[in-house]
Amino acid sequence: MNAIQQKNQATVRELLSTRGPCITIALKGNEMGDTAIELKDALRLVRTELAEKEVDAGELLDPIDAAGAEVRGETKARGGIVILRSPSVFQVFRVPGTESMTRVDDNFDLRTLLQAIAAKKQFHILALSQKRTRILKCTQDSAEEIPFPAGYSVSLAESRQTRQPDHTLDNRASGGPSIGGGAVMFGTSTDGDNKDEYLWHFFAEIDKAVNSVLKGSGEPLIAVGVEHEIALYGRVNTYPDLVEPGIHGAPDGLEGGEMHRRALELLEQREQERGREVPADFDRRVGAGLASTHIQDIVAASFQGRVSHLFFQANAHYSGTYDGVRQRVKATEDPIDSPVDLIDAAARQTVLQGGEAKILSGSAMPNGVPVCALFRYSLAQPAAEPEQVESLR
Repeated sequence: MNAIQQKNQATVRELLSTRGPCITIALKGNEMGDTAIELKDALRLVRTELAEKEVDAGELLDPIDAAGAEVRGETKARGGIVILRSPSVFQVFRVPGTESMTRVDDNFDLRTLLQAIAAKKQFHILALSQKRTRILKCTQDSAEEIPFPAGYSVSLAESRQTRQPDHTLDNRASGGPSIGGGAVMFGTSTDGDNKDEYLWHFFAEIDKAVNSVLKGSGEPLIAVGVEHEIALYGRVNTYPDLVEPGIHGAPDGLEGGEMHRRALELLEQREQERGREVPADFDRRVGAGLASTHIQDIVAASFQGRVSHLFFQANAHYSGTYDGVRQRVKATEDPIDSPVDLIDAAARQTVLQGGEAKILSGSAMPNGVPVCALFRYSLAQPAAEPEQVESLR
């Protein structure tokens, strides 16, 4: 689990532990992208529910009124809006694809919370350019160029002034007949080969600059550049979180916001890839008692603190009750039983006991199941083995 995942997990756990009343508002926006009417209706409903709970609405809702004027609009381009408010919390998120909802409860709405945290993307764009390479720090709805580390060249011209090519690229490129120990000699080769060697050294320097800026952050890096240069940079890259295949296109020729938009699309595609979240050996883990797709097993394991990762689809629900003494799940919708959504309950227990819960698409789930979980240890084992938990990434 990288630094970002650990931070997000801690944030979700803290918000789930927040003392109520907790107000969750999700605004999708109308056909024009505006949320003014939605927010007005949501606040009216919240005031009614707070009055029933004999809670003073003014202090809680005044900040929402003020923020609404600042963030409403542009939901089509920038995603919907999620607002979390309690006596100790006030946070606003841009969340693509959110559906409208309003809830006042003892806790924040779990699914909306997970979507909001997941949408709080932090990543970097590396705009590869022979004239001026840039590094941009990005979130879901912003992109800001950051100062290039001192001592590193930002252009090919600067790099050529500080380092002459050695005309030898051992195991770096394939070319004409080898000389000596198999080195590819560029001294008598074409101008294009010489330029590639200069680019090689330039990109190797860029790689060092990237690691200087991002080392240990765990934040994704997306390279933008012409196809040939993206491929060459990929061969010198040592940063572990470079996102393949990058974005093809000259950065200087892309319109404002285009790199950011395409980077978000690439990250979204990567997140939904089969095997990225749920491990490829999921079936083997099931056989070893270290994973399950059965809600009865998952709910019991979550209350026992055995679930390290819980994955479920956005529309997955299972109404029922859980008997903690007998460790039994009962499927029921009878109001007399006071049923709850047991997937939500399992996700909440997973997070509160140090695990991770995440909403995935059906294509990213094993055989499209609605819910699945990875366990820290099987019931036959006396304790969790740390390497089994950490090997999930």
